[in-house]
Amino acid sequence: MFPTRSGRFLFAALLLALPLHRASALLNFDGTRNQIFVFGSVSLGYNSNVFSDSTQRGDTNLSGEVGAEYNRLAGALAVNATGKVGYQTFSKYTSENALNPNFSIELIKGEGRTTGSFSAKFFRESRSDSSVNLRTNSWNVPLDLKLRYPFSDRFYGTSETGYVSRSYSDNNPLLRDYHDYSEALDLFYVYTSKLDLVAGYRIRYSQVTAGPDTYDHWFNVGAVGSILAKLNGQVRIGYEVRDISGGESFNHYNALAALNWIVTRKLTVTGQVSRDFNTIATGASIDSFVAALRANYSFTRKLEAEGGIAYGRNRFLGGTQNNRRDDFFSADLGARYKINEHFKVGASYSYLKNWSTLSFSDFDRQGFSVDISSRF
Repeated sequence: MFPTRSGRFLFAALLLALPLHRASALLNFDGTRNQIFVFGSVSLGYNSNVFSDSTQRGDTNLSGEVGAEYNRLAGALAVNATGKVGYQTFSKYTSENALNPNFSIELIKGEGRTTGSFSAKFFRESRSDSSVNLRTNSWNVPLDLKLRYPFSDRFYGTSETGYVSRSYSDNNPLLRDYHDYSEALDLFYVYTSKLDLVAGYRIRYSQVTAGPDTYDHWFNVGAVGSILAKLNGQVRIGYEVRDISGGESFNHYNALAALNWIVTRKLTVTGQVSRDFNTIATGASIDSFVAALRANYSFTRKLEAEGGIAYGRNRFLGGTQNNRRDDFFSADLGARYKINEHFKVGASYSYLKNWSTLSFSDFDRQGFSVDISSRF
């Protein structure tokens, strides 16, 4: 049974919108140079721990999304723009129902000596945050400018300038609005036709409302491209320092890796490892480590399955919550069936176990969902 009348209406509307014809885009202008797509999805699920805490309050939920996408591929500047609205409703905890708009635009310059991209997003996010054991609602504005410039046949440099603004709409005095400014500079050396070596530096300045400012400095070296046969991606190792206004300073050796292994024509495995300093919703600093492994297997052209496992540790810094430390393990498994070019159905299961030195944050969570999606 669906939780609300509006949820049932959204479900029915999306079913009626599913196309019965085949087409690559809803609208094409000038061939495929200008395209407009529309899409929608509905998911019905159960979450055994809606608030990510030891009280273990579970609920069923219905979520949906409708939107449109515009792609322009003509000329020196490509444009990708998306607008969508997501909705989620709960059976029991109706105060957590949310309507979340999401807008994004990306400009890509792929010609000329200097190439790069600029992206801007504006979205509302409603989620369960295990670091503060609450469901939070926030307005987010991330901006990102990437540039690439070749110095010679062997050397080229890149720059990535970023800004993130996160403002909480919850009536909770513990939550802190957040602003983040970053600049990353990398120098690449073309070692072979398939592998580049890199040395980089990133500085990041973060502000929180009624909280301490932080400065992060990350020095790193690594490799990008074909690391080994059939193993592609990037690997970096480095040293990072976080200075917190007021005199506290923390440092660690860290690593960043994102690798893709095409085992067979049907099986692909990806792995990620990262360690970084982060600022959570209360303005506190944490030392965060995550290692994850995912696999995707295509049984046929229409049927595929995907699953993954992850382990992580969050160490709260500066005496926050009595030097709290969380270790977590997660696993998920899902399958998706493609009825035709436009229509997909799927089902998934997820599990998370969080071990914490703070008893209220010691919990586990299971989730089940079935969904339908359409794009044309």
